[in-house]
Amino acid sequence: MERAVLMISLFFWGIANTEAAVTCKNQKNDDVDWYILYKAPRVRNVKDKRIVGTGLEYRYIDSSGSAVVDGTVINDADGILANTLRPLFTPIRKMSSNIGFISYSDQPPGCSAKDTFGHSKGVLVVDKTSTGVWLLHSTPQFPYRRDQNHFWPPSGHENAQTFICVTFKYDMFKKIGEHLQYIRAFPFEHDIPEEFHQELKDAVNWEVKTAPNNFVVMTSDGGRNFHAAAKSRFDGDTAKDGDLYVAIAQLLGSDLDVHTWRCEEDPDGPYCGGLHKVLNIQTVISPGGSWEGPDHSKWCVAETDWACIGDLNRAHTQYKRPGGALCIQNQDVNTFFRAFVGKTSDCNDDFTNVDCNRKRKGLCLVEDIGTFIG
Repeated sequence: MERAVLMISLFFWGIANTEAAVTCKNQKNDDVDWYILYKAPRVRNVKDKRIVGTGLEYRYIDSSGSAVVDGTVINDADGILANTLRPLFTPIRKMSSNIGFISYSDQPPGCSAKDTFGHSKGVLVVDKTSTGVWLLHSTPQFPYRRDQNHFWPPSGHENAQTFICVTFKYDMFKKIGEHLQYIRAFPFEHDIPEEFHQELKDAVNWEVKTAPNNFVVMTSDGGRNFHAAAKSRFDGDTAKDGDLYVAIAQLLGSDLDVHTWRCEEDPDGPYCGGLHKVLNIQTVISPGGSWEGPDHSKWCVAETDWACIGDLNRAHTQYKRPGGALCIQNQDVNTFFRAFVGKTSDCNDDFTNVDCNRKRKGLCLVEDIGTFIG
């Protein structure tokens, strides 16, 4: 009898352990500690009006080193994002009781959050018995549906976007829950079971923590340290006190080249009033050409070997909003982003926004971006 019970227990233990771990996944559905995606925009050649690319191509780098993924698109039902988010695609009633998730965005499908919430977008999927993923991104209405075949938003083709995914052990999600409170993330869909970290439950209940700037070291499952930067709401209008990237420059002890959305009504110029300068990237270059305008990504690259994926834009209205970034000290990642830096503003430049009406027509500064994935 005891042997029969043991065999039954082992049988069900084996079934339980056939479930895939909740980790960042690559194109082959293998576990990776972290990855970064940079999706291209859909643009037209200004000379012959020819559409260049689909707006779904991307460049990719992960914890195993730089990798260009040929012939794949970001909305692939068996691609990197779909592989990573597969636990999210399970109906809530059929989810394991060990799984919890939060999808947050100030621009969720079908509506927009009040500007008192953070200008922040991301997804958490967590297995409280092992690991989870934190996916920070810049794409409005993502994920569009919790569906492997419909997670990519219809509007997601037009602009360039960034994603960073990191695998963390369950205990690290206490800090991540606090980070969501600092940036006042807007959770538009979630399921956090009662026995999960209180910090995650507080985040979905719109509890708020405040601090001028908050920097926390978070260690990935694979032992890589990341710096999570968070800026609370600020009622002033100056870059010195409200600009997330000025704070990051001080944290990293380096000048920064910063790329953010340039279609704001009140973009800010370069910041040169402190020990470290913050310069705006005006032109993004790729293996086949360059563009301005149709790029909603938010990232910065330091003169040292740091790079960050961020939430906020460099604009006066954004200085008043909460937001954050995740920074990594890695020479390969720094080089990855440094390769995209084209023309930058300097301290004598007046920074102006891009003509967004022109952008919506797809007529951007493009010679020919060629094949983005190269």
